[in-house]
Amino acid sequence: MTHRTDRRQSKDMINRRDFLKKTGGVALGTAAALGAGFSSVAAESGSLTVNGLPAATLGRTGLKVTKISFGGMLISEPPVLLRVIDQGINFIHTAPGYSNGRSMEAFGTAFKQNKGLRDKVVIALKERPENLDHCLKVLGTDYVDVLVPGMHSLGAINDSSVPENFEKAKKAGKCGFMGYACHKNMADILNRSRELGYYDVTLLSYSNARDSDFLAAAKAANEAGIGIMAMKGLPKNISRAASGFDIQTAASLCSAITGPQHAHTVLASMSSFQMVDSYREVLETKLGYRDMMLEDHYWAAQVGSYCSMCAACTGVCPAAENIPRILRYRMYYKDYGLNDYARSKYARLDLKSNPLTERDIELCESVCKRRLPLRSMLDEARSLLS
Repeated sequence: MTHRTDRRQSKDMINRRDFLKKTGGVALGTAAALGAGFSSVAAESGSLTVNGLPAATLGRTGLKVTKISFGGMLISEPPVLLRVIDQGINFIHTAPGYSNGRSMEAFGTAFKQNKGLRDKVVIALKERPENLDHCLKVLGTDYVDVLVPGMHSLGAINDSSVPENFEKAKKAGKCGFMGYACHKNMADILNRSRELGYYDVTLLSYSNARDSDFLAAAKAANEAGIGIMAMKGLPKNISRAASGFDIQTAASLCSAITGPQHAHTVLASMSSFQMVDSYREVLETKLGYRDMMLEDHYWAAQVGSYCSMCAACTGVCPAAENIPRILRYRMYYKDYGLNDYARSKYARLDLKSNPLTERDIELCESVCKRRLPLRSMLDEARSLLS
């Protein structure tokens, strides 16, 4: 039996939600046992398209998705999402916290005001299965295709309640495939999820995509049939580029990520028609193009500028949990323009009972692989986000 939920490829097939109900009793891990029968990114024919755009099969899910997908973190109104779908990108992602809830509301408004729009897309939602009902109501749909709740530790990925709650939601026809999102400890968590066998998809930070351990784990996961969505591996300011530099860099990075770096699709946050059109151009004319000089320049710029969430400081610095989070929220403020969202996330950190000390910062700086100037970055974050 297949888990495939993209039922639009045959007029005679039942709709996806009915399919999810009919296959709800299939145990998690069935597809994992069939992993060898699914095509990896490397083996898949380059001729696969969706809406005329280059596409990939998302691992053992069988879902056909465009190789660049839409991240809804930056939107609070429907127009950009509608543009994305109109331009043929069929894989879209949101979460309850994005833009303080306004992103998911924008998705819901778009679906409610445009009959049939939901059937044109595959939705990935960053939420746990037991919390689906409210999200479905806001989204204006009765099911989502993929769940990718955040899981950033081995304890989280081993949590037995996740597959149990997923099975309940799937039997009710509310979701199709179980996955997880991960910002740190990527190699260890990828390897463990592959061993467990019941996670079909991962939304994975590619902020450390040149790390050999990370790439080995991604390759093994891909070959085992896990669908890989890549995030945080593209230029942060593509919408502000005055020249073609950033779009050329984005094209090269997308080609690397969906090629030798083993992902099926690159999640690109888009906040304007310009960004949508730029990524459509990459899909139409530039995917497969690589410029190693531009890629080297991009990765060199990350050194001393952005935290890769590599977890090198874990176990060394008592503040290893909070420092990467603060740096990520600083990035949301400075590079994504998500000022309110970044401040709200920062405000939730328990920095009063667990304050950062000079010794903490010194320890983290001493092991940081990117040689980040943590004192100045944290001072700037405090000024911007407090």
